[in-house]
Amino acid sequence: MSRITFVLTLLSALCVGGGSAQDVGPSAASRSMVIGYYADWTAEKYPLADIPATKLTHVNYAFGKIGADNRLTVNASVATDRVYPGDCSAPGCPHGLFHQIALLKQKHPHLKFLMSVGGWTDSAPFYEMAATDAGRQTFSQSCADFLKMYPQFDGIDIDWEHPVIGGLQPGQPRDAHNFVMLLSAIRAAIGTGRLLTIAAPASSRGIEPLEYADMAPLLDWVSVMTYDFHSGGTRAGFNSALYNHDDPSNPKSNTHDAVQAILAKGVPRSKLVAGVPFYGRGWRGVESPDVWSTGTGTIQVGGYQAIVSSFLKAPGYVRYWDEVAKVPWLYNAGTKEWITYEDAQSMRIKGEYIAEQKLGGAMFWELSNDDGTLLDALRAGLGRPGPASVK
Repeated sequence: MSRITFVLTLLSALCVGGGSAQDVGPSAASRSMVIGYYADWTAEKYPLADIPATKLTHVNYAFGKIGADNRLTVNASVATDRVYPGDCSAPGCPHGLFHQIALLKQKHPHLKFLMSVGGWTDSAPFYEMAATDAGRQTFSQSCADFLKMYPQFDGIDIDWEHPVIGGLQPGQPRDAHNFVMLLSAIRAAIGTGRLLTIAAPASSRGIEPLEYADMAPLLDWVSVMTYDFHSGGTRAGFNSALYNHDDPSNPKSNTHDAVQAILAKGVPRSKLVAGVPFYGRGWRGVESPDVWSTGTGTIQVGGYQAIVSSFLKAPGYVRYWDEVAKVPWLYNAGTKEWITYEDAQSMRIKGEYIAEQKLGGAMFWELSNDDGTLLDALRAGLGRPGPASVK
């Protein structure tokens, strides 16, 4: 047995304790995790205090960043400086979104918060930081320091988009093993009593190079981003098909195939969380309502609430349903617009799939997009009609 294999095996045993996913694993569907992202830039229109805490088990706070010194940094203007309703206005009183988190957790002690680091626009520093032991150790210690300074957070969620295949920045083959070493360093720094999770790509090319068998023992769970399968170009397609229905770009671009691929790479079912989108995508210049039709480009669609007000309630839009992919879409013959989105029917089916597969639960992006419709449908599918709870 190699030294790294021994270390990973030991950490796997240690990670059973504390606040790990083992404590909330879905031995029954009613114990599935329900994890929502909260984007701090939505705070003015969607106060953190309005989070539906009784319907969630965990919240990923988006986003922390990696500074030039390789340390975790946050937007202090919203995290700790700005005054929000419910904050004390007297001198020296705490305020900001971090204070709001503490207040929310006082009312709902079951709810866990994780600081999510990176995201699509801020993943650039991961590539070089994770490439050196010094960089990994500096970042990992800063995560531990952050959790000590802000005990209202229960762990760290790493949202590196994306190792090896790249995102806004190019990746390299070295990223795969560097990711393992980074997670190992973070786990060692924060200990086994804190949560450590990742948001992972769902594309075939994003799944294949990652060393999941080595990463899984270090993690409480893996949230696979099973959405954005079709988000650009001129061909209209499903944002988050549950199953493949003649996808001409890649038959593996769907939730089921992504989930099965990651399971096959060694992630236990209880540690795999399937992502669902609370938003849609759209194309213009589409001459046919048929899926996989070609248009002239994309249009901004927004979250579910925006879809309801701008499309579902607007004249000319007709709802279609794909019985194989298990998702709806809209088409307007007058404006030639084609919209892929989720509704209560598709979201409940996704929840049922997660429960049937005995996965760890569901993750969604993001809370401000919903009016309660999608979350309630997701929970019904998971078998969680009552308030959320964790052990």
